[in-house]
Amino acid sequence: MKQFILTLFTISTVLLAQAQARTNVVGPVRQAEKALEVQEQDEELAIYPNPSNGVFTISVANLSAKKAELRIINVIGNEIHRETLTRDDGQFTKTIDLTGKAKGLYYVKLETDTYSSVRRVVIK
Repeated sequence: MKQFILTLFTISTVLLAQAQARTNVVGPVRQAEKALEVQEQDEELAIYPNPSNGVFTISVANLSAKKAELRIINVIGNEIHRETLTRDDGQFTKTIDLTGKAKGLYYVKLETDTYSSVRRVVIK
């Protein structure tokens, strides 16, 4: 009896795995990934130098918004810097000074109404 139940369970698990592999969920996900890649190519967010000694520049080109919200977040999720940027000549550029902060990994988050991006920056 145990052998029969085990065999039945194994067969149902295999059939379930095959059914999940056949669903069309993969198609839309890949299309969304392609759309995301295109968007990331259109709006290039650059942070340099990275790693840095605490002073680095954030630059975003090809962004249509006039204002962007910039946040610097540490690894435990505390927001250590917040600023609203305005566009000059089709590009956002801002130099950030974190020399008074601890060395380590920080996240740079840039958001507008139609764009959001998070990048990592390392402070040595």
